[in-house]
Amino acid sequence: MNGCEAERAHPLNDDQPPHPEMTVPEWSRPGSWLLHVALPILFVALILGADALEGPKTAYVGVLAVVPMLAAVFATPLQTAAVGLVAWLAALGFGTLASDGNVQAQTVRLLIIAACAVGAVFAARHRTRREASALGAERAQRNLTHAMHEATTDTLTNILNRRGFALALEGHHRDVPMTLALADCDNFRSVNDRHGHAGGDHYLVSTAHRLTHALSAHDVVGRWGGDEFLVALPLPLHEAAAVMGRVRRQITRDPVVVKGDALTVSMTFGLAEWQPDESLSDVIARADRAMYSGKAHGQQISLDVHVTPTLEGASIP
Repeated sequence: MNGCEAERAHPLNDDQPPHPEMTVPEWSRPGSWLLHVALPILFVALILGADALEGPKTAYVGVLAVVPMLAAVFATPLQTAAVGLVAWLAALGFGTLASDGNVQAQTVRLLIIAACAVGAVFAARHRTRREASALGAERAQRNLTHAMHEATTDTLTNILNRRGFALALEGHHRDVPMTLALADCDNFRSVNDRHGHAGGDHYLVSTAHRLTHALSAHDVVGRWGGDEFLVALPLPLHEAAAVMGRVRRQITRDPVVVKGDALTVSMTFGLAEWQPDESLSDVIARADRAMYSGKAHGQQISLDVHVTPTLEGASIP
């Protein structure tokens, strides 16, 4: 992009990007507080209550109850269940060896650890489902983005194809000036005849690269088909013609080297300003007529004037 083009700032659409769809925060969803806050607090109360009633001898209950919960943070539900079972068996063994003769209290201890283990398994299941859902959504978004890119991008030149060009202009405000330029490579047939399709492809890729980098980021560039390219400039016709005059001089300044052969780049541009009552196909048809008129009269840039007759037939060297 040259300095003159970089200074232009005529966005195609002045609207702000649409707000993303509002989603309910995780913390405000029904059941979230019960599962994530109330249930752990209840377990804490039970464990502390048991310790208060029976003394520090039962402190292992709190430690073993935490173990499956910690596993739920990282492990699968099956692994969490295995950890919970080990913790429960450890409590059973320790309680049997260090029994205080209170069978009812031992039963309560085991129930507390079992409840913590079961809760940890459900928490691990909930977490893994959420992770799988998030990964699936991310994968689907990547696939959608890739499919959209494939559907709207020309595979040879890596610029927009016809569909992509039309989609890029869908949000254009019709009250904002817009000029379309249809460009045709004048000597492309001779390039194909001399160097074959591989040489022709290299020529087109190089031309598309030059055209893209000679324009502003606010302009839209696409391959219309064969050796024809389309450019949309958010400018009135006379300003767009001046810009395309500079662009043409920039992209035709140096030859394209194909298999050691320096080929002169020559392009003819047909320009037409998009009218509020026109469809995209209509303005492209006018730009196409202007381009062929320019070829017939030896004009590198030819204007199709729809409104201002005083400019009709104008050309810019």
